[in-house]
Amino acid sequence: MKRYLLDTHVVHWWFAHPRRLHRRTQSIIERADCSVSTLSVWELLNKQAARKVKLPERPLSELFEEENLRVLPLMAAHVEDAAAMTEALHGDPFDRLLIGTARSERMVFLTRDEQILDHAALLLGDLLLEA
Repeated sequence: MKRYLLDTHVVHWWFAHPRRLHRRTQSIIERADCSVSTLSVWELLNKQAARKVKLPERPLSELFEEENLRVLPLMAAHVEDAAAMTEALHGDPFDRLLIGTARSERMVFLTRDEQILDHAALLLGDLLLEA
């Protein structure tokens, strides 16, 4: 059974703008084993504090539980995998850590990030899916 890791913007869109996601992605989130990295939780809360995104009023942990989204802790193996990537492959350290997490956990990474879709395919292969 495939397991999926949601990119930070996919998590935000799922709660705030679900129609931005492909129907296939909506179906995956509704039915499959999907996880959110603690890194994405931190990134979302920082973006909300900077007024770059608006999140639901309720705690994210409650929303994740209701939606059957697992929160995946950031592990040393994820960081090591991300550190092995060159900045030329992807310059954003948050994205490198998410890619490293997906690789390390053998999870399909759901994203709409063009730079990831263009460059991380070399690292993730069939573990990369456009959201």
